[in-house]
Amino acid sequence: MLSLTVPESYGSVIAVALGFIPVLGFAHGFIVSGLRKAANVHYPQCYATVEQCQTNPGAHKFNCAQRAHANFLENATQTMLFTLVAGLKYPQLATLFGGLWVFFRTIYLYGYVYSTQPRGKGRLWGGAFWLAQGALWGLTVFGVAKELL
Repeated sequence: MLSLTVPESYGSVIAVALGFIPVLGFAHGFIVSGLRKAANVHYPQCYATVEQCQTNPGAHKFNCAQRAHANFLENATQTMLFTLVAGLKYPQLATLFGGLWVFFRTIYLYGYVYSTQPRGKGRLWGGAFWLAQGALWGLTVFGVAKELL
């Protein structure tokens, strides 16, 4: 029989991994859906064409939102897992880095979609999410290695 004991403060880890991160995913979807209408991009087309972007500024904004959302989806699952696993050994650090990840991903989304910088370069403001994600990965590997060795 396997027994798993979680730290007393594990609730904050769960709040970040299974609360804030999914809510940010819903926000991404909501923004993309709203901009899709304004861009006049119909399903199943994922992105506006170059021609659409040249004639409709909303199409470019939609593409930026769609790409920010795709990048979020590429990283959210592993970040949730890293947060949950790292939180078993280091709940405060996992909560901190998970929270920073959400914060910087929010800045990334805002900068990508709403900044006036060309070609979505405003997203770079939130690029520090990679540091938080790397820290969560490191805590996970270190915590697991510590248990195995």
